[in-house]
Amino acid sequence: MTMSRRTFFKGAVVTAVAAATASAAAACSDQPTPLGSDADARPLRIPPLEEGTLEGNVRRFELTAQEGEFEMIPGTMTKTWGFNGPYQGPTLYMRRGEHIEMTVRNELPEPTVVHWHGMHLPAAADGGPALMFPPGESWSPSWTVDQPAATCWYHPHPHQASAVHAYRGLAGGIVLDDDTSYTGLPTEYGVDDIPVIITDANFTEDGQLDEENGWVGSTVLVNGMTKPRFEASTRRLRLRVLNGATMRFHHLSLGVPFMVVATDQGYLEAPVEVDGILLSAGERVEIVVDLKPGKDLVLRSNGVPDLGGLPDRDTAKTFGLTDKFDLLHIAAPPETAPEPEALAEGVVAFDVPASASKEREFRMKDMEINGKTMDMARVDEVVDHKGPEIWHVTNDNDDMMHNFHVHNARFAVIGVDNGDLEFTTGWHDTITVPPLATVHLMVEIGYYPDPTLAYMYHCHMLNHEDKGMMGQFVVVEPGQEPDLFVPGWHE
Repeated sequence: MTMSRRTFFKGAVVTAVAAATASAAAACSDQPTPLGSDADARPLRIPPLEEGTLEGNVRRFELTAQEGEFEMIPGTMTKTWGFNGPYQGPTLYMRRGEHIEMTVRNELPEPTVVHWHGMHLPAAADGGPALMFPPGESWSPSWTVDQPAATCWYHPHPHQASAVHAYRGLAGGIVLDDDTSYTGLPTEYGVDDIPVIITDANFTEDGQLDEENGWVGSTVLVNGMTKPRFEASTRRLRLRVLNGATMRFHHLSLGVPFMVVATDQGYLEAPVEVDGILLSAGERVEIVVDLKPGKDLVLRSNGVPDLGGLPDRDTAKTFGLTDKFDLLHIAAPPETAPEPEALAEGVVAFDVPASASKEREFRMKDMEINGKTMDMARVDEVVDHKGPEIWHVTNDNDDMMHNFHVHNARFAVIGVDNGDLEFTTGWHDTITVPPLATVHLMVEIGYYPDPTLAYMYHCHMLNHEDKGMMGQFVVVEPGQEPDLFVPGWHE
């Protein structure tokens, strides 16, 4: 399937909470919330790059989930959660072929667990809800990186509490590297290779996170802050964009054409020029934009085209699809910045299997998949073989947005029925499923047999997941039966 330049798919705050309220009202209009004057802007916060400790082929990381306070809104300290700091976490760097040893400590007042979103790894390391661990304890998963270069991320996955834990700030990026790249692709983290983590929130009158009415937040943040400004020093930028929102969809533009070089699961065969791109919650994209001295750019969220397939504007507003935001001011580079070299094709082949031995159907409706809500004690699907499968995923709601994420897997879109989903060739792990549409996926699942622990598939609108829109699959040897471990706290 090809991607058109038109699109992939047919809030800021000034100084305090009062300004946040005013900005929210503007955000819900047809005009984007302005970033304001240069005097109002703040330098874009770049999460630190954490390379861990490397001994031979073993890379070790330590993460601590902790409470803190963070200045999302200028002049206001908000109670938050983060990894190795008060809010969000460092960007983890790892390479294909390395063995990862991770230690996660829980210094929160609640049980939690961490899911390595986009990684292919054994179920014992995946971070599903059965692996939640309590305050004061630690969890030490390990795995070998066996997948192509990509931008992945990590976030909490506790049973029925993923949304609130992520909303409080538990999230961070993963740069997965290998020896594959494009000629001319920026690679200097924090200089021309920039993480852009988009989240949103609503705030109470005293500047705290509103956990009752915050799920489609009217204040949008980039890397945890409002009014961000990035001072470019080069004429080419690579933006690793993550839609880390709990519920929001973002249709992004820069006011000029830009190149898409990678989706969730890695590089495209060749860069593709577009004018805009839609990201549902949990999706990532790597884009490259060339800058000109004297010409600033603004990364904008323009509202979702065609109301996302919903029946009317009022319904679309409930999902924030009509909201518009200015997200990130990119200041032009100096005249002395050298011209970049040509952005050439990489060496990645997009080899989608022509057939599969197994097909499955998943029908999403309200907060159920295939007529069932999540049950920790139930195995919904059993994968007992290597090799690809075809999954047919349907949104049976005409008035509700959904998307679909599969753990320990990548997939290619091979067809869409009854909906518009113009999407690039490329591998994904999260995809929009428009109302009343069926999206056909060629799915490749990491083969790590373990009859005792399950992987998840679910809507990545985290409130939907927490309300039951999630199922479990177990990977086993041929002929082996699941013997599912069920934690004592499950419901």
